Amino acid sequence: MIDQNNSLYADSILEEQLICARNRGLVLIEQIMQYELVEAGSQTRTIQKAIHKLIAEVLCPPGKKPRFWHKQIFRVGEDTINPYSIKVTNNVIKPGDIAFFDLGIALYMEMDSSIHVEVDLGRTMIVPGTNIDPDKFRICNDCERLFLEGKAYYLQNQDMTGKELYEYMQYKAEENGWKLSSQLHSGHLIGLFPHEKILGDTKFDYICPENIRPMSAPDNFGNKRHWILETHLVHPKNVFGAFYEDLLSL
Repeated sequence: MIDQNNSLYADSILEEQLICARNRGLVLIEQIMQYELVEAGSQTRTIQKAIHKLIAEVLCPPGKKPRFWHKQIFRVGEDTINPYSIKVTNNVIKPGDIAFFDLGIALYMEMDSSIHVEVDLGRTMIVPGTNIDPDKFRICNDCERLFLEGKAYYLQNQDMTGKELYEYMQYKAEENGWKLSSQLHSGHLIGLFPHEKILGDTKFDYICPENIRPMSAPDNFGNKRHWILETHLVHPKNVFGAFYEDLLSL
């Protein structure tokens, strides 16, 4: 049994389980794309309900309800410039809209079903349409590319501070003609559910300008910390953005 209140769990086990849970989450994303849940004419709220149902079917044992460690986000159109803290608006999806989702799911550990690990995945798509603004394709492509560049930058020096990584992502966004969203950070810790209660929740748990502590610093129990990187780009003039989120420690 893994005791989530102390350091009895091995770093290698947690990392393995986080990656396993993340890969199960990717199966869900493939299903969302395959079933073409996001289509013009639907409402945001309808899509959110459909994704919730799919989570139960794809990721939960029979008879079990989905568990979440943060609110589920599905944004479309002008709502895609808004950060996590802003309530999702119930828009009607139009052809050519950008849409993105941010899935914060708590999945049971395969080795111990009484304990859950956290998944946090964000992806962006463009709803099929005609005469789509080329900048929409560019911002979506850049969002994934800049995430990968940020990840590579981190992996080269995992002793960097959260401040350094945030400033790097800000620089890369502006270098490519975009802005970061108004969110005050570009990522955070992830771990056993609920990590915010187990480990606390301070500025040192985020990739943000205030975090001057090395990202490689251990947690309160001396264990390795695991990070999520969020790339949320916003067009400097037009009202749309793109979002990409995933584990850094793969």
